[in-house]
Amino acid sequence: MTARWGWLCGLAGAFLLGCTAVHAETRALVVGVSGYPNLPEAIHLVGPKNDAREVANTLVRLGVPAGDVTVLADGVSGLQDGVSAPGPGTRQAVLAGLDHLADTARNGDLIIFYFSGHGSQQPDLNGDEEGGFDQIFLPYDIGRWNGESVDRAIVDDELGARVQRILDKGADFFGILDACHSATGFRDIPSDDARARGVDPTDLGVPEAVGSTGRPIALERKALPKGRGRAAFFYAAQTTEVALEKTPKGAADGESYGVFTYTMLNRLNQTPDLTYRTLHQAVVADIKRNTLMATQTPDLEGDLLDEPVLRLSNATAIRQWPIYAGNLQAGQLAGLNDGAIVALYADPAAPNADAVAYGVVENAGATKSTVTQIAWPCSSPTAKSGSCLTEPDATAFKKGRFARVVEPGVDLSVTLSQPVRIDPADGKDYAPAIAALRSAIASDVLSKRVSMRSSGYDIAVALVDGKLAFSATGGQIDQSGAGSSPRLTLPDNPDAAASTVAAAINRIARALALQRLAGSEAGQAIGLESQVLIARAKPEAIAGKTCSDDRTNYEPPLEAGSAPRLGDCDIISVKMRNTGPKPVDVTVLLIGQDFSITTLWPAEATINRIASGDEKSADIAQIDLGSATASDERLVLIAVPGLGKAHTAFDNLEQEGLRNASSGDDATPEMTELHDLVSKSLNDMAQSSISKPPRMEEEMSIDVRPFTTVPGK
Repeated sequence: MTARWGWLCGLAGAFLLGCTAVHAETRALVVGVSGYPNLPEAIHLVGPKNDAREVANTLVRLGVPAGDVTVLADGVSGLQDGVSAPGPGTRQAVLAGLDHLADTARNGDLIIFYFSGHGSQQPDLNGDEEGGFDQIFLPYDIGRWNGESVDRAIVDDELGARVQRILDKGADFFGILDACHSATGFRDIPSDDARARGVDPTDLGVPEAVGSTGRPIALERKALPKGRGRAAFFYAAQTTEVALEKTPKGAADGESYGVFTYTMLNRLNQTPDLTYRTLHQAVVADIKRNTLMATQTPDLEGDLLDEPVLRLSNATAIRQWPIYAGNLQAGQLAGLNDGAIVALYADPAAPNADAVAYGVVENAGATKSTVTQIAWPCSSPTAKSGSCLTEPDATAFKKGRFARVVEPGVDLSVTLSQPVRIDPADGKDYAPAIAALRSAIASDVLSKRVSMRSSGYDIAVALVDGKLAFSATGGQIDQSGAGSSPRLTLPDNPDAAASTVAAAINRIARALALQRLAGSEAGQAIGLESQVLIARAKPEAIAGKTCSDDRTNYEPPLEAGSAPRLGDCDIISVKMRNTGPKPVDVTVLLIGQDFSITTLWPAEATINRIASGDEKSADIAQIDLGSATASDERLVLIAVPGLGKAHTAFDNLEQEGLRNASSGDDATPEMTELHDLVSKSLNDMAQSSISKPPRMEEEMSIDVRPFTTVPGK
């Protein structure tokens, strides 16, 4: 469950871009609590100190004076010169810091508060909470239950009173909470690097008889006087989800960050000129597109949602970083991925045309990357391989001191976790499964794109129930209920078993590549506007053994929202409108939790071309009645211009799920020239990354819409 304060969490790490200076009276308190000396080590976190560092340093790079940024974080290092870091985020330090901000706030100021750490609950002390529970935040010196309350907990009411003082003075308040109030009930992979940012009240000694209600952390906000300060709140996850921290792909072992904070800073570094509403939409899309993770969907609220984040109304990202001998001082937090092409310059103020050399990003980490020199643009490629005949100038490459992105990269690689046995006492022999997994990854087909790592991976691999299980939900197995993570049953023959695993991983790679090709601004370049609508089933629609065909048994369709939860017989429809000057061909695919890809639209004999100015609507799916487990799914809308050619549909991307994986060739036929980018991304396993030419951004859009099915909902 997500910890939230009603009106205390909505900043959105709106802070990572080198752009224009912010309001002169901007002050920030950044809190990150990683180690909890009074709690068991198993509950400690790793990422908050990294989150706090990146948030604080970003604010300074944006123009907030370093002396106006205070960091309360244990174990933090690498802060910008001048940033105050007096010590860990104890109860006294956090409340005193907020008191100081409230005392010094003036009309028109901007106050920023960031918290990364654990949350929980305790019985309500003053009777003001509906449901009888206070939401609490765990400072560094948190204690345990003393019979009446949790020692040194920070109660939501205490925080709310201080924020109200800030708003009453006419100052605006931006806040973010990367935390939740309860631990996950998932089947954790032992030694996994994914951790939930929440503590069950019983772990603090709160008796079970007065334990958590499952209610989200929230404050009731009173109406503000006209003309007083406004607030915006960004939460790490929905109230039914957990906030996770995890080692990002490519980062060093143990270099964990909050999934939400990391994604948010990455997005703002690429597109700083965002409102809170568009930032939320972009972050949701990025989490779902890049990770296949459905456990976390950021939320927002407040009365600044359509205002520029951090008042950066005219901001433009500075896409330039220092580089020395191929070592680029930027990584994924700056929006860089493997495959990105960069131009090198000797002078930071040199015009774009004066590049001295070019390179391609490899091994993009969280904050640093390696760049390998290439000849670009290639004027004389070989006919067969497409490689460039012109040799790059090594001397010129060494002269480059600053790098700028020429073409963004798309990371197509897939990193699996080391296989981990969930129950060491289950009596199963997993040696054949492990051998088949390692043989498949080492094969010529997969070795260029697929690897294994103990942290910073895309897909968790577990040994459970005598089978291989795969999960993309932050290292958690069976997140949606027993058996919900797809299993793979292997044949006895070792070669056949390896081939079956290879086919399954191939399908995982294809599904992940399809999502990563998506863009957060999908559809805008070619003018496609799309809405996903849900018609909820009434009780009479599910009264029989099958879903009713009578539409009067369903509620009128409503917009689905960012992460809808659907129940038995609910109907999904899509409404598409072409606002561009050219016809558009649209394909709607479904990526299942088992990594299957199914065409939902166009149906057979249906025309999928939408003329300029026209609109089409269609029912595309209905949730099965009586599903045994919950399931995380993705709708993928692919749109391409439909001018001067036959109708284009991507129905040849279909594939079965892992439970139906079999040995043999899993490739699909080659596509037309228009499909080359998608074809290479999904079918060429020798490609671990690609660059994405601007032309492709203009000629194709891929939009991902996640949803979850919940049995009996």
